[in-house]
Formats: sequence, C-alpha cells, structure tokens
Amino acid sequence: MGAGMLFVQEIHDVVAGRMEEFGTALRDAWRPHLEREGTARLLWGWELTHGTGPSYQAITLTAVRDWAAWGDLLERRRTQQPWRDADAHLWTLRRDVTATVLVPASWSPLREIDLTGPPPAPPAEPALHLHDTGWPFPGGLEAYVEALGRVYLPQVQQSRMIALEGCLTVAPGTGRHHEVVLLQRILDWPRFAELLARGEQGAQRGGWMIEGMRYRDRWLSRLLRVAPWSPWR
Repeated sequence: MGAGMLFVQEIHDVVAGRMEEFGTALRDAWRPHLEREGTARLLWGWELTHGTGPSYQAITLTAVRDWAAWGDLLERRRTQQPWRDADAHLWTLRRDVTATVLVPASWSPLREIDLTGPPPAPPAEPALHLHDTGWPFPGGLEAYVEALGRVYLPQVQQSRMIALEGCLTVAPGTGRHHEVVLLQRILDWPRFAELLARGEQGAQRGGWMIEGMRYRDRWLSRLLRVAPWSPWR
C-alpha cells in the first residue's frame, strides 16, 4: 500500500445534551495529544443539523501523514496515560464511535495538506457541508470514482451551487470496500434550499443524476454544520 496521506473519519454518537462538553473535550484534551508529534491533524468537526438525521451525532475528519504515523499514533494512544485519560473522559460523553480509514482519489481536491501550518481562512458565512456516502455496485469502485471525477466534478464546478472538497474511499481492510465519501461545501444556500424543496428540475434531472445510476443506486446524504470547536471552518 502506498505511503500517501490518510484521512480518518469518525462518526460519534454523543450522549443527549452533552454535545458542547464533547466538543470541548475533543478540542482541549484529545486534539493536543493527536497533534503533538506533527504527524496528524484534526481538520473538521461537524454536527448533524437538526431535523436531518440522528440526534446528537458529530463527525470528525483527521489527516494522518502515512501508515507508519497511523501505527505510531495508535500505539501512543494505547500506552500513554494522559491520552488514555482523555479517551476515558470522551467515553463519558458519547455512546459509540464508528471510525473508517480513508484514502483520497487521485483527483480529490483534499489530498495532501500541511500538518503544521495555519488552517485555511474561514468563509465569510457559516459553512454547511453536504456529506455523501455512496456504495457502487460490487466490483465497480474504481469505475465509480473515475466517473465522479470525469462527470460529477465538472458539473458541480459549472453549477457553483456546491463545491466538491474531497473524494475519499475506504482503505482496504478497514471497512466496507465498496464505499465512497464525498465532502461538499454548500456555496449557494437559497438554490440548495430550493433543490431540497422542489427536487431536481429541468437540466438538473440529467447529467450525473442519470450517469451515476450506471455505477450505484444507493447513497446516504448528511447535512452538516461546522461545529464551534472545529479547527477548520
């Protein structure tokens, strides 16, 4: 397996009413241990918007330099007492967590980042993200990812309603093989809200909505707001 950058996605089921405490614990206790060696960095923290899915759910995305750094990070987490204490505290604030190791597509805008530099400038308005998980037909993972870059990415760039920020696939042996994560920032909320209210209209019914069915027929969309404790905005 190559030595490129990894991205670790964690979906946290937080105890009801403890979301603010959970975010504080991630920021003040967990993140310093994670980033101490300069080989990993917490990028985004999101909260699922109310009315769009399970209650009290948060998602984090962490960048890790390579597989060797990931192994070292896991060992430090297992053996260093301050980190173990931070981990134990988090388990008083969440019910469960599902982690997946992801690798970026060759054309993904999110592919290599500076693990020690300043975060990117925040957008002028509070950011909402569309987090899509797609399951291509068995054996069709590579064809699906190629079609996303060839058909979907240009369509999104032309529409300027959303910006595709990352296309990530599950690393072999770490989760469901036929799974792709798309991270998208909503640029034009009025147009996106109209899409939610009316569905695809006119030309929106064509393009990827038709082409994508050649590669998959199921996906899951989550509407996320950037959490107040998120390093990246």
